[in-house]
Amino acid sequence: MSKLFLTDYASYNEGSQFEFGHWVDLTEFSDSSDFLEYIENHFKECDKKSPLCSPREEIMFTDYEDLPDMLYSESLSVEDLDTLFMYINLEDHGKVSFEYLADYLGYNAKDLDYSTLCEYSGIEDYDGIKYDMFEEYYPNVESSNPYIRIDYDQFMGETFNEFTASNGTTYYFYQ
Repeated sequence: MSKLFLTDYASYNEGSQFEFGHWVDLTEFSDSSDFLEYIENHFKECDKKSPLCSPREEIMFTDYEDLPDMLYSESLSVEDLDTLFMYINLEDHGKVSFEYLADYLGYNAKDLDYSTLCEYSGIEDYDGIKYDMFEEYYPNVESSNPYIRIDYDQFMGETFNEFTASNGTTYYFYQ
């Protein structure tokens, strides 16, 4: 469940950010415009309850949960929120591809789209993956010579990029 702690700079400066700030579950919103409308309404209600000396016009996100570091900023722009909601709406394998491209390969997260993500898919790590992947690429090599020694770790390192996603799971992406 992807969340942001929502507050504003005026409340923060007044020391009341925890009175009016709260955790917001982003999966309850369809997109960034839906979320921004919620924020606007929330701060209108806050101003009715306790007006501040300065207007609550600068949104502030002071913490996050279940999001990759690359998508978090204390002050997210509309474009940042669009990217964030694209990520949230991805299936799990799409999220892994997104993180791999942005984190490991250095793509700008804002430049990623669904078609780019479809070009990359990782293979989740499991016991025996190195042997299985070698067999897939080089079938029957071991049976052709009983004295051959295969360095599966070297094969994996030369053929795949190993990537650990924010969920802690390791994946292999073809180089």
